[in-house]
Amino acid sequence: MHTIKVKGREWMRRVVYFLLALIAAIGLTACSSQKNVKEPDKDQAVETPKDGQPAVEEPAKEEPAVEEPDQPAPEPKVYHNEAFKDVVVTESGGQFVVTGKAQVFEGVFQYRLSDGGKVLLEDHYQTAGAPAWGDFNITFGKNLISGNDAVFELFVYSAKDGSKINVLEVPIVK
Repeated sequence: MHTIKVKGREWMRRVVYFLLALIAAIGLTACSSQKNVKEPDKDQAVETPKDGQPAVEEPAKEEPAVEEPDQPAPEPKVYHNEAFKDVVVTESGGQFVVTGKAQVFEGVFQYRLSDGGKVLLEDHYQTAGAPAWGDFNITFGKNLISGNDAVFELFVYSAKDGSKINVLEVPIVK
């Protein structure tokens, strides 16, 4: 009876060693194996198999070439100060679009469009509050502006005394 217990313990020990060796071998294989995954070509469309049929690869349709203009479009000028950054004015159809980022208290700032000293548009904008830089996008019609003296101002009213601070003036050219 004593020999059965020894054989049983020895058998258990061999099983444990075998399992440890198997786990180590699997771990080493998993760590050192390289993935041989073939990614589909960007120029070929791959159809998924249906009803057990093999996949069919077809060449992708080529898009017609777009002719580039002789002169590249001028890069828009970027404006910034400590409260506003990446401010750019672009034209889209009959509109001017002012985009950028603002880092202002509670995310509120004011803007004003004036032409020759005459205020054409004045309002406020709400974006993400500081310390985050919140994106903004302000659109106004080209028909508001009559001359080339137009200025778009971004600013904040001071909580201390109500004065305009962090004023960023962006010229608008029609």
